[in-house]
Amino acid sequence: MNRTTIPFGAWHTEEELELRFPDGFEVHRMAPVDAPAIGDAAIEAAFATPHGGTRLRDAVRGRSSAAVAVDDLTRPTPAHRVLPFVMAELEAAGIPRERIRIVLGTAAHRPMDAGEIERKLGREIAARYEVVHHDFLGGDLVDLGWHEGGPVHLNRAFVEAEARVCVGGVIPHNETGFGGGSKMVVPGLAGSLTIAHFHGALPPRLAGEIEAKPGRLDRRAWSESVARKLGVDAIVGCVINASRELAGVHVGDLVAAHRAAAAEARALGRTPVPRELANACDVVVVNAYPLDTDPIQMGKSINLAKKLGARCTVVVNAASDGVFYHGMGMGSGVHVPRLLAGIPRWLREPRRPLAWLRGMLRGARHPVLAARLSYFALNPQSYAAFEAGDGQLAADASIPEVDASQAEPLVLSKRFPTWGFRRKFGKGRLYREWDDLAAALGARTPNARVLVFPCAPLQLVELEDTERP
Repeated sequence: MNRTTIPFGAWHTEEELELRFPDGFEVHRMAPVDAPAIGDAAIEAAFATPHGGTRLRDAVRGRSSAAVAVDDLTRPTPAHRVLPFVMAELEAAGIPRERIRIVLGTAAHRPMDAGEIERKLGREIAARYEVVHHDFLGGDLVDLGWHEGGPVHLNRAFVEAEARVCVGGVIPHNETGFGGGSKMVVPGLAGSLTIAHFHGALPPRLAGEIEAKPGRLDRRAWSESVARKLGVDAIVGCVINASRELAGVHVGDLVAAHRAAAAEARALGRTPVPRELANACDVVVVNAYPLDTDPIQMGKSINLAKKLGARCTVVVNAASDGVFYHGMGMGSGVHVPRLLAGIPRWLREPRRPLAWLRGMLRGARHPVLAARLSYFALNPQSYAAFEAGDGQLAADASIPEVDASQAEPLVLSKRFPTWGFRRKFGKGRLYREWDDLAAALGARTPNARVLVFPCAPLQLVELEDTERP
């Protein structure tokens, strides 16, 4: 067979896209172990049997207000499936509905519009509860001082609530092992100084790693330490299957529940690949679903392809919202004019260079971390400034387009903005139609052996040796 289908357009079209390769191509679909969606009874059972603590309604009984942090549309979490259960627990504890807020943990992502909020939360929940957008550059942040070498500035609505709950998707993440859990607090509800320290001064925990290396304060460990100090009453860790459905849910202590969710996510995302097949493949196709809403999230798929060392990488990325924005500049590469423009703003606020200096002295002795911290310290940019044109260069016309025979990666996307693609992937080539990309593949690597990963951000490759008789 020289064709396969893949899911496409999370939160938007939610369709199956057929990939037809040139004649003579040998196509292998590398699907994860996966699992079916769970029903409401399984969700109720998860709330009734929390990890490492008492049931939520009992833990927060007597509190007068609550804040529920929820990840945004860049993440595939079907929050609408679990939020009715969260609200039922809070109201059973005696917290009135009008005293419960949902805080959208957007970190430095763009705000969500009304339609996106309904898709994420569910129409009824969005209508019945107050919804607050986090603003990482706004004035409504609480300065909680310094914690283990880093500044802690967090969203006021979340900090000042008497009960705090985090709802997030636990999927592989290149910097914290898995998403969800305490990431809803840092960076989800953090200010720019805290986000810069988190991403710049601390070493990563690689995708698929559940625990930190002994004695190492990495991004996940620092995030959990901050969340623990603040006080989070429970997390709801959502495990997602290849169809962006809720395949598992783990409720309870911010570490214990997260570890249980991460273990399940790792098991479901496990993708065995025969080593012999991996060594012989010519092309790796990684589908960015279900992280194919925001163009910048594409790097999470490319990392999987890098592990296999194919001669050609193809990425399918719906990039449905078409907005190439991240308030810390992540995903957009190093752009010197923008960094230089950030220096005057940086110097006008004494606490910014102070935070940078303390981060350099205490947490960024490694050259890579020092460079990251400096980059993030200079890069904060509001979405309003972005919409006004700051940073949106007109396709960087001075960068010549790479010939298809040499380009890496080849990307199929109807919505990825050309200027953003040229900025980030100057050596790549962007295609709007699959047939054009397939023709380029046929000319470049005739009779190729292809490995297709249908939901790359969820998948964890395990190379297996073929047994010999």
